[in-house]
Amino acid sequence: MSFEKKPEHIVAAALDFQGEIYTGRTHADALNALEEVYPDWADMDVKSPRDGFMTSAGRFVERDEAGEIADKAGQLDALGSHSKQRRASEYLDSHDINLN
Repeated sequence: MSFEKKPEHIVAAALDFQGEIYTGRTHADALNALEEVYPDWADMDVKSPRDGFMTSAGRFVERDEAGEIADKAGQLDALGSHSKQRRASEYLDSHDINLN
């Protein structure tokens, strides 16, 4: 029996807040998860969360790298040219990636 290893792909939108990662289907969902733990995070004297994505390898990556990973994994193909244009602009959004 042979098992084909699936290439690394994007599994969730994510926010990195002070080294803690919060995930969701969208960045808004990830923000909701963060706010469950830190309801007053915006009033704290800290840096804002970094937007990014989680990969199937458990890595937090920023939007530009996420776009490359999603493109190689075929996660942008089903979503049409708009997503590829967004990837090229390096402002990939969670709605641009097929997480199914």
